[in-house]
Amino acid sequence: MGTTIWVLSKSKMTEGDEWDHSALFYAVDKLDHICEKLGLVKLSSFLDWTDFEINMSEDSEDEEFPDEDTLRDKISWFIPSEALPILRALREYVKTCDSDGKSLLEHGKEHLSEELLEDLEDCVTKVEKIAAEGDLFHFCVVM
Repeated sequence: MGTTIWVLSKSKMTEGDEWDHSALFYAVDKLDHICEKLGLVKLSSFLDWTDFEINMSEDSEDEEFPDEDTLRDKISWFIPSEALPILRALREYVKTCDSDGKSLLEHGKEHLSEELLEDLEDCVTKVEKIAAEGDLFHFCVVM
Protein backbone atom coordinates (compact mmCIF):
# COMPACT_ATOMS: atom_id res chain seq x y z
CA MET A 1 0.00 0.00 0.00
CA GLY A 2 1.55 3.29 -1.09
CA THR A 3 0.54 6.89 -0.82
CA THR A 4 0.71 9.29 -3.72
CA ILE A 5 -0.62 12.62 -5.00
CA TRP A 6 -3.03 13.15 -7.86
CA VAL A 7 -3.61 16.51 -9.52
CA LEU A 8 -7.39 16.94 -9.75
CA SER A 9 -9.61 19.69 -11.09
CA LYS A 10 -12.95 20.43 -9.51
CA SER A 11 -14.98 19.92 -12.68
CA LYS A 12 -13.25 16.62 -13.53
CA MET A 13 -12.45 15.24 -10.09
CA THR A 14 -13.86 11.78 -10.82
CA GLU A 15 -11.46 11.30 -13.74
CA GLY A 16 -8.53 10.75 -11.39
CA ASP A 17 -4.96 11.23 -12.57
CA GLU A 18 -3.03 8.82 -14.76
CA TRP A 19 0.24 9.84 -13.06
CA ASP A 20 1.11 8.91 -9.50
CA HIS A 21 3.27 11.67 -8.03
CA SER A 22 4.78 9.47 -5.32
CA ALA A 23 8.20 11.11 -5.34
CA LEU A 24 6.51 14.47 -4.82
CA PHE A 25 4.49 13.09 -1.92
CA TYR A 26 7.58 11.74 -0.17
CA ALA A 27 9.47 15.01 -0.72
CA VAL A 28 6.72 17.42 0.42
CA ASP A 29 8.21 18.15 3.87
CA LYS A 30 11.61 19.00 2.43
CA LEU A 31 10.05 20.97 -0.41
CA ASP A 32 8.11 22.95 2.22
CA HIS A 33 11.43 23.90 3.83
CA ILE A 34 12.69 25.08 0.45
CA CYS A 35 9.51 27.13 0.01
CA GLU A 36 10.15 28.77 3.38
CA LYS A 37 13.74 29.59 2.34
CA LEU A 38 12.45 31.09 -0.91
CA GLY A 39 9.70 33.06 0.85
CA LEU A 40 6.91 31.08 -0.81
CA VAL A 41 3.72 29.49 0.48
CA LYS A 42 4.31 25.86 1.44
CA LEU A 43 3.51 23.27 -1.19
CA SER A 44 1.65 21.25 1.44
CA SER A 45 -0.94 24.00 1.73
CA PHE A 46 -2.37 22.74 -1.59
CA LEU A 47 -2.78 19.14 -0.39
CA ASP A 48 -6.22 17.76 0.28
CA TRP A 49 -6.33 14.76 2.62
CA THR A 50 -10.09 14.04 2.35
CA ASP A 51 -9.77 10.87 0.23
CA PHE A 52 -6.92 9.57 2.40
CA GLU A 53 -8.78 10.24 5.64
CA ILE A 54 -11.93 8.51 4.39
CA ASN A 55 -9.92 5.46 3.37
CA MET A 56 -8.05 5.38 6.69
CA SER A 57 -11.08 5.86 8.91
CA GLU A 58 -12.03 2.90 11.06
CA ASP A 59 -15.58 3.17 9.73
CA SER A 60 -14.51 3.05 6.07
CA GLU A 61 -15.17 -0.68 5.78
CA ASP A 62 -18.67 -0.35 7.21
CA GLU A 63 -19.75 2.82 5.39
CA GLU A 64 -20.18 3.60 1.74
CA PHE A 65 -17.69 6.00 0.18
CA PRO A 66 -19.35 9.45 -0.05
CA ASP A 67 -20.92 10.37 -3.37
CA GLU A 68 -19.31 12.86 -5.73
CA ASP A 69 -21.43 15.86 -4.65
CA THR A 70 -20.76 15.25 -0.95
CA LEU A 71 -17.04 14.91 -1.63
CA ARG A 72 -16.91 18.01 -3.83
CA ASP A 73 -18.30 20.10 -0.94
CA LYS A 74 -15.91 18.58 1.62
CA ILE A 75 -12.73 18.91 -0.41
CA SER A 76 -10.46 21.95 -0.31
CA TRP A 77 -10.05 23.59 -3.73
CA PHE A 78 -7.40 26.11 -4.73
CA ILE A 79 -6.79 28.73 -7.40
CA PRO A 80 -4.14 27.39 -9.80
CA SER A 81 -2.45 30.76 -10.27
CA GLU A 82 -1.55 30.74 -6.56
CA ALA A 83 0.27 27.40 -6.86
CA LEU A 84 2.00 27.86 -10.22
CA PRO A 85 4.80 30.20 -9.04
CA ILE A 86 5.57 27.76 -6.22
CA LEU A 87 5.61 24.74 -8.51
CA ARG A 88 7.79 26.52 -11.07
CA ALA A 89 10.25 27.71 -8.41
CA LEU A 90 10.51 24.22 -6.92
CA ARG A 91 10.98 22.70 -10.37
CA GLU A 92 13.85 25.11 -11.07
CA TYR A 93 15.34 24.54 -7.62
CA VAL A 94 15.33 20.75 -8.06
CA LYS A 95 16.62 21.08 -11.63
CA THR A 96 19.58 23.28 -10.65
CA CYS A 97 20.47 21.81 -7.26
CA ASP A 98 21.51 18.27 -8.08
CA SER A 99 23.45 18.01 -4.82
CA ASP A 100 20.26 18.61 -2.83
CA GLY A 101 18.16 16.38 -5.08
CA LYS A 102 19.00 13.16 -3.30
CA SER A 103 18.33 14.66 0.12
CA LEU A 104 14.86 15.85 -0.86
CA LEU A 105 13.37 12.42 -0.20
CA GLU A 106 12.93 10.67 3.10
CA HIS A 107 15.30 7.86 4.03
CA GLY A 108 14.48 4.72 2.08
CA LYS A 109 12.84 6.66 -0.77
CA GLU A 110 16.03 7.95 -2.42
CA HIS A 111 15.37 5.73 -5.45
CA LEU A 112 12.59 8.17 -6.38
CA SER A 113 14.96 11.14 -6.71
CA GLU A 114 14.99 11.08 -10.53
CA GLU A 115 11.19 10.98 -10.55
CA LEU A 116 10.83 14.11 -8.41
CA LEU A 117 11.66 16.48 -11.27
CA GLU A 118 9.31 14.55 -13.59
CA ASP A 119 6.55 14.80 -10.97
CA LEU A 120 7.05 18.56 -10.64
CA GLU A 121 7.06 19.04 -14.41
CA ASP A 122 3.85 17.02 -14.74
CA CYS A 123 2.21 19.05 -11.96
CA VAL A 124 3.16 22.34 -13.61
CA THR A 125 1.68 21.16 -16.92
CA LYS A 126 -1.56 19.95 -15.33
CA VAL A 127 -2.06 22.98 -13.10
CA GLU A 128 -1.39 25.29 -16.08
CA LYS A 129 -4.08 23.42 -18.03
CA ILE A 130 -6.54 23.70 -15.13
CA ALA A 131 -5.78 27.44 -14.89
CA ALA A 132 -6.40 27.86 -18.64
CA GLU A 133 -9.77 26.14 -18.20
CA GLY A 134 -10.70 28.55 -15.39
CA ASP A 135 -11.13 25.69 -12.93
CA LEU A 136 -9.98 25.04 -9.35
CA PHE A 137 -7.58 22.26 -8.36
CA HIS A 138 -6.00 20.41 -5.48
CA PHE A 139 -3.32 17.82 -4.86
CA CYS A 140 -5.36 14.84 -3.71
CA VAL A 141 -3.49 12.58 -1.30
CA VAL A 142 -4.45 9.04 -2.30
CA MET A 143 -3.54 5.66 -0.92
